[in-house]
Amino acid sequence: MRLFSSFYARLSTIFLLLILALGAGCVVIAFRASQRLFDDVEQLLNRGYARSIAQELSPLVANGFSEEAVKSAIHYMMVLNPMVEIYLLDDSGRILAYFLNPAERIVRTSVQIGPVQQFVQSGGRLALGEDPRSATRERPFSAAALSMGARQGYVYVILGGEKYDASLRMIRDSYYLRAGIVAFFLALAATLIVGLVLFSLLTRRLSSLSEAVRGFERGDLGRRVAEGGSDELGALGRAFNDMAATIEADVEKIRSAERMRRDLIGNISHDLRSPITSIQGYLETLALKDAELTPEERRSFLQVSLRSTANLKRLVEELFELAKLDAGQVQLRVEPLQVAELAQDVALKLAPEARSSQVQLAVEPQGDLPLVTGDVGMLERVITNLMENALHFTPAGGRVKAVLRGSPSEVRVTVEDTGSGISAEDLPHVFERFYRADSSRTPGARNGAGLGLAIARQIVELHGSSLEVESRPGEGARFSFTLTARS
Repeated sequence: MRLFSSFYARLSTIFLLLILALGAGCVVIAFRASQRLFDDVEQLLNRGYARSIAQELSPLVANGFSEEAVKSAIHYMMVLNPMVEIYLLDDSGRILAYFLNPAERIVRTSVQIGPVQQFVQSGGRLALGEDPRSATRERPFSAAALSMGARQGYVYVILGGEKYDASLRMIRDSYYLRAGIVAFFLALAATLIVGLVLFSLLTRRLSSLSEAVRGFERGDLGRRVAEGGSDELGALGRAFNDMAATIEADVEKIRSAERMRRDLIGNISHDLRSPITSIQGYLETLALKDAELTPEERRSFLQVSLRSTANLKRLVEELFELAKLDAGQVQLRVEPLQVAELAQDVALKLAPEARSSQVQLAVEPQGDLPLVTGDVGMLERVITNLMENALHFTPAGGRVKAVLRGSPSEVRVTVEDTGSGISAEDLPHVFERFYRADSSRTPGARNGAGLGLAIARQIVELHGSSLEVESRPGEGARFSFTLTARS
């Protein structure tokens, strides 16, 4: 039974059975049609035969009915033409006279007179009449009216009698047997040769698709099938390729997310461990060697511990803020604001850090700046992150500026620096969490947690815009976003 386990074998078997059933049906239909054709031809050729018999019998029945004389005449006529059977009927269809061999008999004593009268009146319309020698069979016939003195009768001739039927049946059965056997083997050969070849061509694409699915199941996510054809198989192949591409992309996203999760855990552990270790070390020193430390050393250790505590607090706050942004738990408090004033406030706040880093920090409004709508606190966080990031990666003697370009419908905010820029390899990853561009920016830059740009991007997206970056090595970096003007 393994042969029928494949779709190709089952389809071929069904097709073979259909061909054979169709062949058998065609043979039956052809047999019945040929039988009807033989009957019609026989009746058409002999529809005037009864009239000639009526003319022969007319003198015998003109002055009365003599059964013996009529039977003798009928016998003589049947000897001349043994393929017919002759009956004499009254006007109701009752059989008055006929001739049969002693071993033969009739099973009807009358026949329906309607078809006989219609045949006579129509001049020989093709029809079938009842066979007196069969209770169910109808046969082609010829009929003619016959006057029997005062009574009206009919000559009723069954065309193709029992002897004719026996001879025809023997020849026909032999012919149909031979024709059936030949047709069977021709159909079988045609099915095996043509059908199997066609099914092989049709199922080849299904086999290719099945093999691709099995390969995909084994982990070969790059497996695809040819998409040729506009039929259902072609559509199925295209659907499989689309599905495979989607799954492959989703798997890659899952793998990337897993890598980011591992990196995130490692980075968080590192960034938390550093300030905690620093705080613990200085506090242990203060606890163990407090009597030996000078006031200046004690103050220095406390300041370092305070800075580490502030860094730790900032990291925890950034993680908490990023988690809320990811979860969609941040609601904007939208209000009208002037971006230039907000940028100036951020610049004043960061001015001490800029002076200590020997970096120029400036805000440059250009054109008329309309009022925009947004969350003041969150936009301040964005501008602060961008300026702090620029200050961290700009060397001494460099410059950081926030350029504000206005138009009637929007304000574009751009934070530029004169650092060493971002390499092409690092540029697509600058918004990833815990990303550090130390290798592509100024070597002496201070390390951050790598969350500022990720937070800034999500806040900008909440305002219906996008945070864009442009940079070339040696030409600094430019971070830009757009705010819609108040309507």
